[in-house]
Amino acid sequence: MTKILQLTTYPTRYPRHGGQLRAHHTARVLEESGYILDRMPVFSQSLYPRGGEDPAVDLDQARTKRRFRDTWQVMDLTTCELAAVDNTCFQKFADRIQASDADILMLEEPWLWPAVWRWRDSLSAPPPVVYNAYDIEYRAKAAMLVEAKVSGADDICADVEALERDLTQCAAGSSATTAEDAATMQAWTENRVVVARNGTILRKVEHLHHILPVPLEPCQKFLLFVGSGHPPNFTGFWNMVIPALSTLRAGERIVVAGSVSQLIESRIEKDGPLCMARDRLILLGQVNDLTLECLLCNAAGILLPITYGGGSNLKTAEALISGLPIVGTTHAFRGFEEYKSLSAVTIEDDPTAFAVGIRRAFNSKASPRAIHLQKQLLWESTLQPIVDLVSTIAS
Repeated sequence: MTKILQLTTYPTRYPRHGGQLRAHHTARVLEESGYILDRMPVFSQSLYPRGGEDPAVDLDQARTKRRFRDTWQVMDLTTCELAAVDNTCFQKFADRIQASDADILMLEEPWLWPAVWRWRDSLSAPPPVVYNAYDIEYRAKAAMLVEAKVSGADDICADVEALERDLTQCAAGSSATTAEDAATMQAWTENRVVVARNGTILRKVEHLHHILPVPLEPCQKFLLFVGSGHPPNFTGFWNMVIPALSTLRAGERIVVAGSVSQLIESRIEKDGPLCMARDRLILLGQVNDLTLECLLCNAAGILLPITYGGGSNLKTAEALISGLPIVGTTHAFRGFEEYKSLSAVTIEDDPTAFAVGIRRAFNSKASPRAIHLQKQLLWESTLQPIVDLVSTIAS
């Protein structure tokens, strides 16, 4: 049987954020397709203290050597390249790969490519590499660095682009989450690039009506936004949703779940509007799966206020499969463009029009979950192109 070594830059056994979820389900779907998966997470333990598993290579001890130590926006690049440039880390990395004796190496995101390249360079017949791209990273980094007014952004982004291009050219095959990203990558290589957009799982939540986390009460109606601390999540919410708080009526709330809550809270404490937010905005922070399912069961709708970034938004698939009214931006539906015309979906890119969409969502009703949407949006369906790609390479 074909053995695949999956290289990630975070733990994946108990996934929380989008990258962890995609890598976790990629491994699961491949295993269910008959492949042997060996998971090799390489990361700094201190960045995931409650990750549920230890790193195969812990980069903590080498972090003082990383470049751009004051630029957290590129920590994934500068921390992971330590696996290649720090000899102690590299030796652990090489020993672990060698011990796997895998037929195929699969890189989730590009950050560990320098270490893989260094290891492969000493071999006469290294195993083929599959590159699963979640984004065109140099574009995403450019947007974040410009927003943060980081000096030297052009040089940093040039490094990221060179890394992505080299990996795409050397990989036996690659995947992207949108057709647009795939077209960019295909221009870099003669090898195959497939589109495998993000997916979701089917949650059974019907039995959770009126079960709500504190401080929510059954008499309140709320729209839900779920997001990590990724900068596009915060920026989109602040620009598109905060201005709409003044339109909410008595008993209506906006509920935020996920680590983006901390960013929003910090900004409110710094800039306001404190009074309005206290009345109409509920920030729950990170929540467990049961709490998330309670929120999805009782929400009046879902917000997708993403205004920049690349790849496809994992939360869009979860929103679509819920059957709830959705208020989103054009950008939030990248990779899911064919669903924008659904009756439950409102697309607005202007804050004033987005507020009108929020008002409409509060006045709408959830629709039954369509069977064809369930099939199309589950990970088993969305990741099938990766299974097919691996099958071609393995044969």
